[in-house]
This record gives sequence, structure tokens and C-alpha cells, in this order.
Amino acid sequence: MHISPQALNAKEHFPFFHRIAKTLSGPWARRIYFAMFFLLLLISTAIWLRSYLLVRKIEAVLHGLSEIRLDQTTEEQLKKIVPYLTQRDWKAGGISYRSYYVHISNESDRLPRGPLDWLRYQYIGFDAGVLVQDGKVLQVEYGVDNQWVRPQYPGYTGYIVSARSVHGLWLPYQSGGLRVTSVDDYSPQYRPRREGNALYVIYTNDAPPELTKRVFHLNLSCLWGLPGCDDASDIAPEISADVKTIQESTYQQLISEKCPDSIIEGRMRYLPDISVLLLEVTGSRRIEVNEDGDKTEDWFTDYKLKEVIRGQNSGFWNNVRFHRTIPSKGCSTNDRKPDLAPDEDWQSGFVLRWSRLLFLPFRSCYTVCA
Repeated sequence: MHISPQALNAKEHFPFFHRIAKTLSGPWARRIYFAMFFLLLLISTAIWLRSYLLVRKIEAVLHGLSEIRLDQTTEEQLKKIVPYLTQRDWKAGGISYRSYYVHISNESDRLPRGPLDWLRYQYIGFDAGVLVQDGKVLQVEYGVDNQWVRPQYPGYTGYIVSARSVHGLWLPYQSGGLRVTSVDDYSPQYRPRREGNALYVIYTNDAPPELTKRVFHLNLSCLWGLPGCDDASDIAPEISADVKTIQESTYQQLISEKCPDSIIEGRMRYLPDISVLLLEVTGSRRIEVNEDGDKTEDWFTDYKLKEVIRGQNSGFWNNVRFHRTIPSKGCSTNDRKPDLAPDEDWQSGFVLRWSRLLFLPFRSCYTVCA
């Protein structure tokens, strides 16, 4: 066998590295490489299968939750249509409560994060809760999470997608007001919202079924697939589309400078803590004001309280300014829309005003004709 001078020199001058190279390329090394590849294949397959089975369980729960009719579905029916429920009973203030919850996750796997990140291994978490009162379902909530630090309660922000049902929105404890955006006003029964890369929905007990079905129609394949779930729209494309559609419709309503009856009905039905006042117009006038160096004219109106329809009187009603701020299409629809503008010849009349402890919670239609 002929050995080249270069190889001979390498073997003589670098014997240690020569032995290492020979060992790493030998038959036993090749067997080890194959075994490592096969082990990696088994691990990735096991991870994929584990994630797939968890997603299937979550989908089964979501399907069951979508069949619930608030205030109608009985506790016995709930147990039949929603799988994996765990019952919990407790007392608060001398009142007994019963709820059912579901927790599904791969949190207990406790696998090392670093090497598995390359395989797109990610945390899968799902929480759901159902509150039962007098033998019927009163509230439903759920949350889907892809982060290793789970939020505390389902149906609240902190999850990548979450939803909860309500009968109404109450003021926070010791709060001066409840913030309701123009989008909430436009769609009071179904309130999808985006916060960063997360989506959450609040829907009422009497929301149309065709809307509530969308709340539970999720695409969870990205939780076990290679692409992963980087944004809530990957999981809830329908809810994401609804956010955009409702924002566009709200914008059109805002620039119309009209306050439809549906806004009034939604506030009265779903915001029980908000004060509603009947005011009489006693005078109105145009006054020139300075807005950051720009002079403009705005209406200032005086009102007299005629009746507290609900809640309590929460302010003085002289020199109430009519703001002329309308959002542009590129701005958030959270911007304020003008109040009801009094007519030039309007010297008297009655209006409805919503208020709560000197805080005006609504971002549009603060005042409307009675």
C-alpha cells in the first residue's frame, strides 16, 4: 500500500489529531451517529404525537363549549357535552357556588428547552371554566396559551386567545367610571379585541349564536405543527377578521355623526352601573376657544337636571363643551366623536346623558336627544 508523503508527515507530526480523526470517522462512530439521528427522530415524533393528542382534547372541549346556551343548558347536559370536566364547590358570603373547569397542558413534561426549541417544541396550555347556578350554566370562559408562564384565570388577557361570557359589565370596585370604547358601543353583544399579538372576546348571554360559534372555532394546528403560533390570528383567524370588520363599521358610524338607538339600547342593557340622567337644555352659545394656538369655535351648553333615570347625579351641567374631534381613518376608533351639537335656534329641549362620578366613560355619543 502506497502512503503519500503528506499523509506520512501528518501522521508523524500530528499523531493525536490523526487518531481522533480516525476514531470519529470509523465504523463505531458511524453507528453512534445513526443512533443519535434515530433517537432525535423518535423524540421529535413523540413530541409531535403528544402535542397532537393534546390539541385534539382541547378541540373536543371547545366543541362542547360551543353547544352551551347560557341560562338554558342544564348542569346534567353540561356534563354530557363537555368532556374532561372537574367539579369544584365553594362558599363565599354564605352563598354556595359550583363550577367546572378543565386544564390541559404539556407543562408536566418538564423537557429541556434549549435543544427542543430547534424542533419548534412549544408550551401548549388550555384552561376553561363554567359557572353553574340554580342548575343552569351561567358563565363560560376559556383561554389558550403558548407561553411557559400561564395566566391565572381563563378568559382574561394574558392568553394568546381567550373569551368569556357576561350578562353585563359592572364598574370595577371603588372605580369612578367604566371605560367603553366606540367599538364596544357599536357591537355590545360581541366584543372582539386585539392587544399586541393576543385576541380576546367578551360576549353576552344573549349574543346571536352565529357570533358565539366563532368564539369557539379555532385553528389549533399551529400548536403541534412546525410553523408554530406566533400571533393570535394564526389560531383565531375569524376573530381577527371580526376585529377589523367591526372597527371599520364603527369608523363609518362615527363619521356619520349619528347616535343610533342600538347604542342607547346596548348601554341600558349591558352597563347596569352607569348613571343615566335626563337633562333639560337651558341655553347654548358659540364661544371662540384656543386649541394649541389654533382658534376655533365650539358650542357650550347649560343643562338643568330633570330626572335621575338610573344611578346618581354625578356633576354640574353648566358650560358643557361640545368637542369637534372626529378620528381619521388611520387613527384608532377609540378617539372621541362629537357630542350632540345643539342647533343654532335650539333654546330648549331634553337630552340623555351618561355619567358616573364625574367621569364620562363613553368615547362617543355622550349626549343624545331624549
